[in-house]
Amino acid sequence: MTPVWHDGPLEALVWDGQSPVAWSVAETGPYAAGRQDDARAIRQRLAAALIHKLAGESVDVRLTRSPAGAPIVAAPKGWYLSLSSRGVHALIGVALAPIAVDREIIDDHPPLWDMLTPTEADALRRLPAQSQAWLRRWTIKEAHAKLIGEPRRIRPESIETVVTDPIHATATFEGTSRCWSRSMPDAIETIAQWSQP
Repeated sequence: MTPVWHDGPLEALVWDGQSPVAWSVAETGPYAAGRQDDARAIRQRLAAALIHKLAGESVDVRLTRSPAGAPIVAAPKGWYLSLSSRGVHALIGVALAPIAVDREIIDDHPPLWDMLTPTEADALRRLPAQSQAWLRRWTIKEAHAKLIGEPRRIRPESIETVVTDPIHATATFEGTSRCWSRSMPDAIETIAQWSQP
């Protein structure tokens, strides 16, 4: 199932009732206007607004955190949430199945070769735009690690990524996830969900 990428106001979001949704939104926008909350509280309010939009305005939305710090939808049941924030934007992933997202700012830093598998490094060395290709693989690795649930315990070089085309990829470590990426003018964003057996 192809995810729905959304960049505008929630009122403009069109959802098919099944696909995962990734909302890229400014943390300084209307949902944060006039608030002195910290960034985490703003992201939680944005996530709750997205869940309300998808599950119904009358639904009680309660968010909590796992022992590892991952966001969890305590209510309504059956919903999954992932958050990533870089710069002044957050990427909020919501789905009816486990989901993970990652967002990284595009920069000119050279690839960190030691965070790649030998196969990934070989593929990357053949490309002209190595820093952006590396950053895309990094978002795939991060999203996959978040999907597992304990990203800090996983060494990036143990996650094998296979990039199929400019949008699709897979990541494998303790299972395989399907990943979708998109390049924005200032960032690369990725969604990961478990592959169907």
